[in-house]
Amino acid sequence: MLSPDQNRRILVLKRDDPQARKGGGDHAVEGVYDRIKGLLLAHALAPGQLLQIGTLAEELGVSTTPVREALTRLAAERLIVFAPKRGFFAKTASEEELRGLYLLNQTLLDCALQQWAAEPSSLPVTAGEPPKTPLDLARASADLFVRIATRSAMGELVDIVRNFNDRLHHARMIEVEIIEAASAEWQQLSDAYRADDREQLTQALLRYHLRRRERVSAICKELLFRPFLADKS
Repeated sequence: MLSPDQNRRILVLKRDDPQARKGGGDHAVEGVYDRIKGLLLAHALAPGQLLQIGTLAEELGVSTTPVREALTRLAAERLIVFAPKRGFFAKTASEEELRGLYLLNQTLLDCALQQWAAEPSSLPVTAGEPPKTPLDLARASADLFVRIATRSAMGELVDIVRNFNDRLHHARMIEVEIIEAASAEWQQLSDAYRADDREQLTQALLRYHLRRRERVSAICKELLFRPFLADKS
C-alpha cells in the first residue's frame, strides 16, 4: 500500500500533461522537468527528502536519463540541492537564503523600474478583488513581478525574476497568514502598476519587501513545521 506522501506525489504527476510520458529527446526532458518542478511547487516533496531518480522515472514512465537531466537543471536553478555522492534533495528553507531572496527580488524590480519603457505596458494587470487564497496570492504576486520586469525589456532580468518567483513560491503562500493585510499590499502594488506610477510602485515594493524580511523567522518556522501546502489553497 502506498503512503499518503506517495499518493500525493503520484496524483500531482498524473494531473499534468500526459505528453511528458512520451518519447525521448529534448521534449521528454522538458516534460519531466515541468512535472518534477510542479511537484516541488505543490510541496508534494518534503523539505530534505531524497529525490530518487529511479523512483521518479518509474512514476513518470520514462527512463532515468531525462529525470537526471531535469534534476540537474533544477539544482542549477537552486530549486533543489545536489550533494556529491549522496544525490538530489528537496530544499529546506533557511532564514539567510529567504532574507536574501527578498532583498534581491526588490533590487531586481527596482532595476526594472529604472529601465521601464516610456509607453504604457502592454501587459496590464486586471483590476478587481485582490486574491484571497494563499495559492492565488502567490500566483498573482509572481505574475505582477514578471510584468514589472518585462516592462524593462531586459530578458535576463525577467528570467531571474521568474526563478525567484519559483524559489519564493512556498514563502508567499505562508505570507497571507503571517503578514496582516497581505492581499491589500498586493492591491496597492497592482493599482500603482496599472496607474503607471513608477514612484508609488517603487515605494510600495520597498514596504512590501521590508515587511517580509522582518518576518523571515516566522515564515521559515511555518515552512518547516507545515511542509505540505498543496491541499491548503
